[in-house]
Amino acid sequence: MLDVHPAHHAASTWRDFFIHIATIVLGLLIAVGLEQTVELFHHRHQRHQLQEDLHNEAEQNLQVIDRDLKMQELEPWFSQAMRTAPPTSSPQQKVRIALPPPPCLPGSVGTAEFRYFAPSQAVWTAAKESGLVVLLPVAQSRMQARLAHNYDLLADARDHAFNGCQAIIAMRQRFAQTAAGQSAPELWTMTPEQAERLATTASDTRVAIQGLLFRLRWSKVYEEGIVNGESAADIKMMTINQERFEDPPPLDPQKP
Repeated sequence: MLDVHPAHHAASTWRDFFIHIATIVLGLLIAVGLEQTVELFHHRHQRHQLQEDLHNEAEQNLQVIDRDLKMQELEPWFSQAMRTAPPTSSPQQKVRIALPPPPCLPGSVGTAEFRYFAPSQAVWTAAKESGLVVLLPVAQSRMQARLAHNYDLLADARDHAFNGCQAIIAMRQRFAQTAAGQSAPELWTMTPEQAERLATTASDTRVAIQGLLFRLRWSKVYEEGIVNGESAADIKMMTINQERFEDPPPLDPQKP
């Protein structure tokens, strides 16, 4: 708040009047200039702090993503469950399917060893809510926005995988005879229709996990770009070979 004090005595001439006005204007300009300078340094400090926080969060997320990518080890169970279902036209009233314990835990995606843990978006979310995003260079904001959109898609893939895992857990509790050992096969006693539903759910869950892995690999590229100070996200992402983010095709057992 700027205080402007009146002169101690009235101006007696035009010259005194203009000197008085000029003094006031000059004082206001100096005060505004100082205020703007302080604001500039404050915004610069906020921008540097935000960039450092985003960099640190990216480094932490890379460690999380590397751990999450190990969920590819879960896929063989779902592939095996897909192959064990008999034809729905089978005359048998009941079928028995031997499977290892499913790699699913109630309320989670994966197992204790290979479990999905969501990367953090806390810094970017807080920056948007507090209006600090405008302090970042446009290219960097675009990079972060692309990453945030990818994480939204990652969350959708995670929900699909979660729902599939929970459905398999429910079927296991109903149809499977729990094995004595942790890795010993379990015997699922089901009708052919129920076995087909298990195979379909396993197929859907495997696709969801593949989608999760796909988005994790994309996220890793973005996070590595943020750590390395890259900003040309659009050009790099549109020209990159997308095949390297996909799971390798399964081997044909009939081929040598």
